[in-house]
Formats: sequence, C-alpha cells, structure tokens
Amino acid sequence: MTKTDNKPETKVTKRKETKRSEKVLPEALVPESQWEILGQACMVNGKAVRLRQWPTRYGDMPSNEDMHERVDQLSKRLNQLLTCLYAQGQHKLLVILQGMDTAGKDGAARAIMGSVHPMALRMVSFKEPSEQENSHDFLWRVHPHVPGAGQSVIFNRSHYDGIIMPIIQDNVSAVWIEERIRQANDFERLLVESGTTVLKIFLNISREEQHQRMVDRWEAPDKRWKLTEKDLHCGENYSMYANAYEQVLEKTCTKQAPWWIIPADHKGFRNMLVAEILVGTLERMGLAWPEPDPAVAKSEFWKKPSTTTGT
Repeated sequence: MTKTDNKPETKVTKRKETKRSEKVLPEALVPESQWEILGQACMVNGKAVRLRQWPTRYGDMPSNEDMHERVDQLSKRLNQLLTCLYAQGQHKLLVILQGMDTAGKDGAARAIMGSVHPMALRMVSFKEPSEQENSHDFLWRVHPHVPGAGQSVIFNRSHYDGIIMPIIQDNVSAVWIEERIRQANDFERLLVESGTTVLKIFLNISREEQHQRMVDRWEAPDKRWKLTEKDLHCGENYSMYANAYEQVLEKTCTKQAPWWIIPADHKGFRNMLVAEILVGTLERMGLAWPEPDPAVAKSEFWKKPSTTTGT
C-alpha cells in the first residue's frame, strides 16, 4: 500500500510557450495504482459496515522507520498542495475525523500537519455542546466553521457526535435517527454542491487497544488529566458505541461524501494511511498555481540591472 514506483503515464498537451512545470504541480506522490488499492481496502463504497469485520491493524506493514519517513514525505507534499489550494482560491476541503475515544484523532492530525503552514490548514475541535449550542439545531455550531474558497479545515469530531451521542445516551427512536441522518446527508450535499470536497475518515480501533491506551493514560501523570467519566463510559461500553457508529457510517456513506475506515491500532500505520488519503484526494483536484498579477509581471523590476561604473 506504500509503493510509489508505479507512476501513471500522463499526456502533456502544449499550449503556446508556457512552462507547464511551473504552472502545474508535479506528478502524483500517490499514483493511480496505489489510490485504487487504498480505495478497495479502506473506502466503504456500499459495503456493509460491521466494524468487527473491518481490520484494526494489518500484519504486513512497513517498518516503523519507513512509515515515519513516508509520513514526513507526505506531510511536505501536503503543505505544497494545501498552499496551492489556498493560492488558487477556488477549491474548498473539509476533512472529518471521527473515531471512538483514544482512536487517535489528535495524533493523526498532529502527525500530518507537522510540515503544513498554518495559513493553509486549520483544525476545529468540537467538544460537548454548550447550552447555547443545544438550543439550536445540531448543525448550527458546525456550519460557521466549514471552509470558504481557498480554505482547508479538519474537524476533530463533528456534527456526527450530534447523532452518535444521543443514540447512546438518550435512547432515541428509529424515526429520530433516520431524520438526523437525512439532515447530515443533506448538509454534506449542500457543501459538495457549493464546491467543497468532503473527506470523511473513521479511525477504527479495537476494544483491546482502546483499553490498553486508557490504561497507559491513567498510568502517566501528564496524560491522566485527559480522562473523563465519558471516556470511561466509552471503554466500558465499546460494543454500544460500535453499534451506533455502524448505523451511522453505513447510512451516511454517500457518493458525494463517502467514508474511509482506517485501521487505527498501530499509530504509525494509521497516520500514514490518513496522510496517503489526504494527499491522494488533493492530487486529484487538478490544483494549479495561479498566474501572477499582470501588473507585477509587466514590471521593469525583473529586468537585469545594468552595470554601472565610476564613483
């Protein structure tokens, strides 16, 4: 899944005497052959969502050193792509990261954002809704944070918590669930029809790995403070959360905004796959550096200064 030597052939059409290499980004770091493998392995694409049947880790993985090197390579490429998206000022990218507690939403975001300029990407984290947020519809607090033209945003948790948590905590009816799912799908359709690419990634962690990570947090004084009663509830009721996510993931996997399910037990492999999917998505947007300001291009400033002699 990490091979990069098979690079697709591309047809180059000449236009006037412009230097195409200066105008269009270089060839794909995630070529078509690799993109197809990623899609078959991780994209829901109409498949039934039974999280126990989706892998939480793979036995055949690159070495930790190779994965770290690949993530670093992808992160630098991501910075170039996101900067180009920002400069072009046309496309919009919304990345939704979901997963059960300790699945690694923060960790994945930190790993891939390491080389990314802050102006090119921002992350929004959604915590428990405030009293004011609860007094509105569940999309009210989310909509102001979606990207505008030339912007890229990562949602750490999202409007999906407004469906998942009531299913678990409030014993809501099937009609209520269907209504919220329809509203979420309509919301994402609106974004897509308005020019936003919506990339939804679910980090799939096993019960055993989640338990171990919670134990590790509890035993580390600098991490123990992060644990809440709700985290403990998730750990004690893993199957309940998995069942809720299964309902929602399957019914909100649409053509315009499909779900990717990523094995999240191994942190390095998780980070690498998320980075591969992000870079692959951006490389397929047809991004190109914008033309320079005509006034700047015509300036005499760019001519070689004449050599002067004398004192």
